[in-house]
Amino acid sequence: MRTIQRLFCNTLRERKAQLLLPAVLLLPLFVLVIYLLVEVTKVSIAKVRHQFALDNAAYTQMTTVSVFLNAVGLLNGPLPYRVMRTYDEPLNAVDTLYRGNANVNVFDLFFQAGAVPTLASDYEWGKSPAPRPDSKDWGVHYIQNAEVLSKKDDQGNPRYDRSGWEKENPEAIKGPVYVMNKDIVATYYVAAKKVGLPAIKAYLNTYVQVGDTFNLQKHIYEGLIKNAGIFREGYYLNVDDCRKGQCARQSASRLARYLSIPTKRQEANDLVVYVSASDMAGGTGGAIEIPLNMKDMGADPLFLFAYVDGTGRARLRNLKRGISLKQNFPLPKNHFNINLESKYKPYVTNTVMMSCPRANNNCVWPNPLPKYNVILRP
Repeated sequence: MRTIQRLFCNTLRERKAQLLLPAVLLLPLFVLVIYLLVEVTKVSIAKVRHQFALDNAAYTQMTTVSVFLNAVGLLNGPLPYRVMRTYDEPLNAVDTLYRGNANVNVFDLFFQAGAVPTLASDYEWGKSPAPRPDSKDWGVHYIQNAEVLSKKDDQGNPRYDRSGWEKENPEAIKGPVYVMNKDIVATYYVAAKKVGLPAIKAYLNTYVQVGDTFNLQKHIYEGLIKNAGIFREGYYLNVDDCRKGQCARQSASRLARYLSIPTKRQEANDLVVYVSASDMAGGTGGAIEIPLNMKDMGADPLFLFAYVDGTGRARLRNLKRGISLKQNFPLPKNHFNINLESKYKPYVTNTVMMSCPRANNNCVWPNPLPKYNVILRP
């Protein structure tokens, strides 16, 4: 018995044995620290997951707006211009002694009438190079030839002046739109069957398809922004602690106010085209005027371009500054049975921006520039 007591006393006198008692006393503290680390990790994972969900949903939803506006910008000039430039069949002068511009072609029939805009920088004949990728101004304008713009119709109204269109609020079209240049038709041989009618058909077909494309893009866009559905769906797919119909209601309701950018069609129902009188009446020059009524032909008014109304422009200015989103999220239960959610009200936040290289953030019309971009900030 004494031997065992001495052995035990000697053991306690050793330095290694002096660590035993503190270790036993600190063991619960170590277990507590481990539990705390686990709970903190769970909270961090929840916050990171919801932050990613908010960022992903906001970027994806706002991209639907930028894609639509960029599409409209392309339809407002660059696309029809490139299509019409392919109609480069040269025209022959009626008078063989005529020494005018020898490079007049079918495209000029319409461009010289202000029926299709061009890109910078040739605003007299529309022969413009493609813009550089880093260009911040494509310079999309209608003809700016003083001699052409001075032409008036029989009532004394400007025939080809489109300056009233090149505004954020374009002037309403009150009379017929002349889509072919009368002087070119009178000077050059625009035969009805060989040149005139195919050219008119090509122009109308181009802008009818552009208008149909605009309608389709707008229909898809309105479906994608309805009730911020893309935002809600994107958020729901990246978290596992909310029901589909209830996810991100707080941030979705705020973002939804800025998703609709109303656009209006500038369109014409009454058009005027020309063919050479030499072909139609056996003469040696002149032009015969042919009025066209789109409704009488069983078609919708001809799409010319689309512009953003006042409400949409105000929202574009807000989107350039950025829309701040805040979303509360639930926390997982913890081993200490403490309701952290009611005490700290955890949330994630970000700022989503959509902008183009214009101070007023309107790159749709006039002078369209399809370069809207989406940016996320913390």
